[in-house]
Amino acid sequence: MNLFSHSSIILPVENVKATAEYYRDKLGFAISFLWKDPPTYAVVNRDDAVGLHFTTSNHPIKKDDQARLYIFVHDVDKVYKEYQNAGVKILEPINNTDYKMREFVIEDINGYKLVLGKGT
Repeated sequence: MNLFSHSSIILPVENVKATAEYYRDKLGFAISFLWKDPPTYAVVNRDDAVGLHFTTSNHPIKKDDQARLYIFVHDVDKVYKEYQNAGVKILEPINNTDYKMREFVIEDINGYKLVLGKGT
């Protein structure tokens, strides 16, 4: 039996509710948990495979321009079209990389960069 189960990143955001709703409405995630009213913590999931957590930050949020969250998907072209149709901010269009990935980069409403990709 494996000792580790799973992991999730917790991202600080200014507005937890707006962030969770953006991930639901634009990126196709389900909101599985909101804590407090107004929410100060949220969990969103997609396809029982990817879970992200958001928390209210008590400090100014500093984002590193190089920091990116990589999400592996089974059909990257389908997700790309879904996000184009939803009006998601696409920073880098879908492409095949020299490191054998087919991927694209989006930016969420908080300025976080997400890379979605699949091995070629």
